[in-house]
Amino acid sequence: MCGNKPRRLFSMPHRLPVRGAALAFLLLALPAFAGDWSGSLTGEGRVFPTPPRDGDQHSHSLSLSGTATWVHEWPDSGQRLVLTPFGRLDQHDNWRTHADLREFYWQKSASKWELTLGLRKIHWGVTESQNLVDIINQRDNIEGLGSKEKLGQPMANLTLINPWGNLDFFVMPYFREKTFAGRHGRFRMPVPVVHDPVYESGAEEWNTDLALRYSHYIGSWDFGLSYFRGTSRDPRYLPKIGPVLLTPDSPYANWSGSSINSPITRLFLSLPFSRLVPYYDQIDQAGLDLQYTGGNWIWKLETIFRSGMAKDYAAATAGVEYTFHGVFGSDADLGAILEYNWDSRGMQALTNFQNDFFVGGRLAMNDVNNSSLLGGVIVDAESGALALGLEAERRLGEDWKLSIETRFFVNVPADDLLTFVRKDDMIQAELTWYF
Repeated sequence: MCGNKPRRLFSMPHRLPVRGAALAFLLLALPAFAGDWSGSLTGEGRVFPTPPRDGDQHSHSLSLSGTATWVHEWPDSGQRLVLTPFGRLDQHDNWRTHADLREFYWQKSASKWELTLGLRKIHWGVTESQNLVDIINQRDNIEGLGSKEKLGQPMANLTLINPWGNLDFFVMPYFREKTFAGRHGRFRMPVPVVHDPVYESGAEEWNTDLALRYSHYIGSWDFGLSYFRGTSRDPRYLPKIGPVLLTPDSPYANWSGSSINSPITRLFLSLPFSRLVPYYDQIDQAGLDLQYTGGNWIWKLETIFRSGMAKDYAAATAGVEYTFHGVFGSDADLGAILEYNWDSRGMQALTNFQNDFFVGGRLAMNDVNNSSLLGGVIVDAESGALALGLEAERRLGEDWKLSIETRFFVNVPADDLLTFVRKDDMIQAELTWYF
């Protein structure tokens, strides 16, 4: 680490009044410029039917979130400016109360190239249960378990558009660290997480990350080849006992199924002054995402090879989706999904997806209210642990939408990484107003 800690570009969630004031000033100033606004406000209620693991956690919570998008275009010159702020107020969790600029970028488009400068969200991947290749943005982890919400990533992105495929080059001068639930939040680590991470790079969060992606299609095949070099978006966790912080090469610095139920780990978790410190490695990752569409069938594959962490490894997610049209004699479509997740590290993997199946279904009613249902279960092939999820949504009139989400955990053993959230069964309802 450097002797002089670089200044942080983004404040942490507990500095919300400062960041909120800056965002408010920006939002008030923008109407002076031409452009189009759209946005939404969402009221959220959560109920946790299982008593919490920690007495500081609550059995229910309310929150209010809002997002808006402002777009100004100069059609004659192929330029556009995009701003998307986001903010949330949470009843109990101070760290879930936060604000962020999801996107704030300038873009110049031409017939054979496109240049983007600023904060942006990028998505790579084709599978449902996880997206191994999707490495550009940091997840906004405090939005929810398995949330697809992302933090805006500062970048310069050049896209070269060719008949033989597109080439994307990324230069990312600043890193966004992972967000964590606070002491009163659910879906959190078993001991407090220190919000002052350690980096392998001497430049810390100012390390320049680089990425490259080639994407194309040939007939019914769509594919992408990617390469990333820089700061891992997934930290390891260094145990800290009082003032003593374990080093990254310590055998106890890797939380996996093979270590979280050991006597040493259980002792660490029982100490009142134990903490976890995120540690961000420098990594290289090569990835492939592949999709074949034939009739009602969609075959999907994502695979990566990553080096630079405690152990080099390969991982893959492969599966198939078959769509039944006109089910129940209606206009509805039902997609049946089956995927398998594999990680070469086995029980030493720092993720739940190391030998797991995902079985799910996607129901689109194709009605005027855009009603849909997505449900599935992740099954650990070794322990039999189950993680069940259900998401349903329906539009109410022109400007409102009702969403329901549930999460349940069944038969989770002590040596499964889900053991820390096994008592976080959740039923969530959201009502969103669009403007």
